[in-house]
Amino acid sequence: MKIIDLTMELKTGSPVFPGYPTPIVHTWTTIKEHGYYSNLLQLVEHTGTHVDSPAHFIEGAPTIDKVPLERFMGKGIVVDATGLGPKAPITREFLEKALKGKGVGKGWVVLIMTGYDSKAGTPDWFNHPGLDESGAKYLAELEINAVGIDAPSIDQPPFPGHKNLLPRGIVIFENLTNLKELVGKEFTFYGFPLRISNGSASPVRALAVLE
Repeated sequence: MKIIDLTMELKTGSPVFPGYPTPIVHTWTTIKEHGYYSNLLQLVEHTGTHVDSPAHFIEGAPTIDKVPLERFMGKGIVVDATGLGPKAPITREFLEKALKGKGVGKGWVVLIMTGYDSKAGTPDWFNHPGLDESGAKYLAELEINAVGIDAPSIDQPPFPGHKNLLPRGIVIFENLTNLKELVGKEFTFYGFPLRISNGSASPVRALAVLE
């Protein structure tokens, strides 16, 4: 069994979406002074590699602690979108071509590789390609468990990806990394959240187990 870690490092100063506080990982106790080591974490739910619940965009929808656990895993596939330009739309036509003949459907997890994980913390980070209305509706029709991307958001404003996927119970993983190691391979994706009461999202340790 081979495991590929798809998770960004979480540390003080990790880049975040505009408007969110910069995360802090602060040493709270030390072995030398207190006899045991611990850290204090201060961060918004959408920090680093994380998963959005339907409640993130939909009033009254399930929060992260209410989403069935099977939604956070599934047979995975990587769509290579590295050839698209800055802020390019990821359309139905593009996705249909990429997924043709792959058998993607109910219970799967579709991961979109843009290469923008390498731009984290730079101004270019937010110029990533993203799902447009047609692409989001196409993925929703497939009844997959989840969609993920190696960028700070699955889409660009006005957020058609979030608004079309989350109402269908399809969770969204953002800030993944190392997707290039999965291109053309068969794998199972896992990305379980913390059980945050009434959470809109949660940091995750995302990984792929190669078959």
